[in-house]
Amino acid sequence: MELEQLTPRVYHLRFSQKEDRPSLGYIRGDRFSLMVDAGNSPQQVALFRAAVQAAGFRQPDLVALTHSHWDHCFGLCSLDIPSIACVQTRQSLEMFSRLQWTPDALEENAQKGIIPQACVPRIRLHYPQLEKIRVVLPTMVYSEEMTLDLGNCTCVLKRVTSPHARDTAIVWVKEEQMVFLGDAVYQELVGDTWVERPRKLRLLMEQLERLDFQLCQPAHQRALTKSDLIAWFQRRLRKSEEG
Repeated sequence: MELEQLTPRVYHLRFSQKEDRPSLGYIRGDRFSLMVDAGNSPQQVALFRAAVQAAGFRQPDLVALTHSHWDHCFGLCSLDIPSIACVQTRQSLEMFSRLQWTPDALEENAQKGIIPQACVPRIRLHYPQLEKIRVVLPTMVYSEEMTLDLGNCTCVLKRVTSPHARDTAIVWVKEEQMVFLGDAVYQELVGDTWVERPRKLRLLMEQLERLDFQLCQPAHQRALTKSDLIAWFQRRLRKSEEG
């Protein structure tokens, strides 16, 4: 797999629906590079590192997490670089780090709603030996916003309201007029059902409308223009109102 260029300084390793792999971002500053999300496993991290090397770029100096769901952070254990997340993501990962990872415990935690039922077979597919799961905590945290100067490239890590998760953050690359959205744009997974949250979706739309960007990359689909993103939100809101 190769890095796909999104803007002059922004790249990503494309998502894979079949493999439950989110898009992983790579942002090139003059002094530092930033990885966005840590992937679902050490295997995805290895693919990312190989793609960065093949492109002739230095390996990332930092990694920023968009939220605490397994497919965005279980690869963190194989990254030997500082990691950054919002306070709520660290709190969620602290809870996950205390869980037992056995077949019985996984089913019990799904029944309790700690882990969505739909994620159980996906996690077991990637981790035939569940005890190999190692949840690592971020090394740096922020409350609402953190700004990183990568060298002529400013990244703003920003908490947002999202239908998907309470600990959602985005990565806004200011000069590139580009945003990594993670799973912010998606519905909430409850058990094995996707549930729309219109109030939170409207708040997210309002927050993103205020940001200066032209292109955005959700974690599990192709990049969208800002106008296409807002139009998608508006269609979903109309559907919710009609329903």
